[in-house]
Amino acid sequence: MDLIISHPENHMVQYAIGVLNAAKGQYDEAITHFNKATDIFPYFVEAHFNTAVAYQKKMDVGNAIKAFQKVVGLGDPEDEHVQHSERFLFELEKVVQKTEGINLKTYVRAQDEFDEANHYMNHQQWKKAIVKFKECLALNKTHPQSYGNMGICYSKLGQKEKAIAALDKALEIDPTYELAMVNRAVIESLKDGEKMERDSVESIEYVKEYPMKKKSYIQSLIQK
Repeated sequence: MDLIISHPENHMVQYAIGVLNAAKGQYDEAITHFNKATDIFPYFVEAHFNTAVAYQKKMDVGNAIKAFQKVVGLGDPEDEHVQHSERFLFELEKVVQKTEGINLKTYVRAQDEFDEANHYMNHQQWKKAIVKFKECLALNKTHPQSYGNMGICYSKLGQKEKAIAALDKALEIDPTYELAMVNRAVIESLKDGEKMERDSVESIEYVKEYPMKKKSYIQSLIQK
């Protein structure tokens, strides 16, 4: 810590602190320092690469893609970091094309809209969130989380029918979407026009916390 206090504008110091944080699994802190390193020295390929890996560890695919793309754009084609990044992006493009039916550029734009929608949702700006979830779905029609979160937003506005319709669409795309199942059951119990209480339904990073970790959301509720 003495080093970072003494040399906060040294990109290698910021990078080294980032590496230490990443080794401890403290990926948010690592990303903060890697970003400071690249703010100081924008052509620092290793820092961009480690930022991408940290986002990958956090299962933040959209930001991982952006960071890997920076590595490819800035680095020497013969550099191992560049070659790794190119392989990652190539393989991911194939997966996204197969599963989502869109290219990687569109996938990233859709994810940006989804992240902005979640920002509005976290600040209880339900109408603005709905607009952004719809913009995400205009780019990626097979994104169940957008429909699931729209359902929550509609329920907060007292629009039960629209909420259930959105959740039904989410479950049509992904019948295993447990969070949508639970939230739909809660919303179904509401009276027409009744607004969902603040904490009655959940909006979590469902994909990161459950399917990707091979965990069951419903089982976690039972255990609680």
